[in-house]
Amino acid sequence: MYMTETPPRKYRSPKRKAAAERTRESILRAADALFREHGWSGTTIAAIARGAGVSAETVYATFGGKLALLEALVEACVRRDAPQIPLLEQDDRRKVLATPDPARQIALFARDIAAILAQVAPLMSVVQGAAASVPELADLYRRLQEGRRRNLAVFAGALARNAPLAGAAQTDAATATLWRLASPELFTLMREIEGQSVEQYADWLERSLAALLLDQPRNECAEP
Repeated sequence: MYMTETPPRKYRSPKRKAAAERTRESILRAADALFREHGWSGTTIAAIARGAGVSAETVYATFGGKLALLEALVEACVRRDAPQIPLLEQDDRRKVLATPDPARQIALFARDIAAILAQVAPLMSVVQGAAASVPELADLYRRLQEGRRRNLAVFAGALARNAPLAGAAQTDAATATLWRLASPELFTLMREIEGQSVEQYADWLERSLAALLLDQPRNECAEP
């Protein structure tokens, strides 16, 4: 007769877990600085390990490689102060989605997304810049853009429930407008080429989205 046994529970020391989390954060900080300064090709696992004060083997064991590390870094920058909580489940996002007044909803969204883009846009530039020569990065860039569109579709749906969209636009059309205007690429263009501040971008985005998406916008779409 075969006897089934309950496998022994793995003991997880709180101290060990905390130490592993500190190591992970140190690696992410080192990688963040190096990717922003040197790009994809100029950043190595060895340099990240030196910056974090760990071995290269620890970096590989924690993240599995440079591509996975960059993807984890983008996710951490998007989630900001709550890295363990999916973006749309965080309190700030819930507040935006639950706001009943559409103009106020757009205002909150514009400032929230501007703060996110300020953190993540440089890393998206790293991914985009190397995508043409590194197929794995091209795939990562595509997946990140698809994730953006899915998240923005949730906001478009919440907005459509609060007010008729301009020109009887469908949620898909509103999602496309959000995806284009609230993009890391446009944010980077306005910040680095035009010299706009994060606040100026947020103000421009609010006015533009109100003019394009709402039936009776409070402000006209204006130049940044």
